[in-house]
Amino acid sequence: MKEFMALVPTDKFLSITLDYIANDPQLRKAFVYIQSEEFPHIHKAVQYLKQYKDVSSTTCMFLKSQSDTENICSVSTGV
Repeated sequence: MKEFMALVPTDKFLSITLDYIANDPQLRKAFVYIQSEEFPHIHKAVQYLKQYKDVSSTTCMFLKSQSDTENICSVSTGV
């Protein structure tokens, strides 16, 4: 996985992501939803599914490889 992550142009990826966060109304709507009172209930219902754990682990692996800060993923995924 580390070899694959090394191929990802992270600067470009982050730039595109930040642009979408700033300019895409659907993505902003998703962020608002994630911060809603309903979302934690849905998260609790799916957090033990294998598919969810796989996606969470992969995402957290990417975040760990891009940051020197404390791993924010350990709270929700145990990774």
